[in-house]
Amino acid sequence: MATVLKERTVSNGPKLNFIQDSLKNFGHKLTGPRKIILEILMDKQCLLDADEIYMEVKKVSPKVGIATIYRSLELLTKLKLICKVSAGVGKSLFMLSEDCRKDTSIYMICNNCKRIVTNSKCLNNSIKIRLKEDAEKNIFRNCKLRIDNFQIVFTGLCDRCV
Repeated sequence: MATVLKERTVSNGPKLNFIQDSLKNFGHKLTGPRKIILEILMDKQCLLDADEIYMEVKKVSPKVGIATIYRSLELLTKLKLICKVSAGVGKSLFMLSEDCRKDTSIYMICNNCKRIVTNSKCLNNSIKIRLKEDAEKNIFRNCKLRIDNFQIVFTGLCDRCV
């Protein structure tokens, strides 16, 4: 159920070096399982849930347990090296942080087949910018919260299930 995201323009090597340096700055190491998870997210270029990541990791390193996957995903998310998208279908999906921060991320999830469509073309940039600015202003004014990440999740029926 993976959904292809925009193509990457930078090779994995520099990204892994940056992530390794970031982990080191936070007092952590780029362990084998963390490296495999990051390589999977880079190579697959898509949103993946923890179980999908686990199945991919098992192909490379069969001894890695599911608990290690969850702990690694939690740490990488906490350090903002990957981001978690709450898909509204009872599970979270993960992708590299740089993919989340490019612009407002828009996800459409089919209530029937659970297909996830990532398509920022649905809203033009001026609408996305206005949504973000209005949300930031209102949320900060009312809740005193500064927005770091902004995601829009729509649910409904996809073109295949209508």
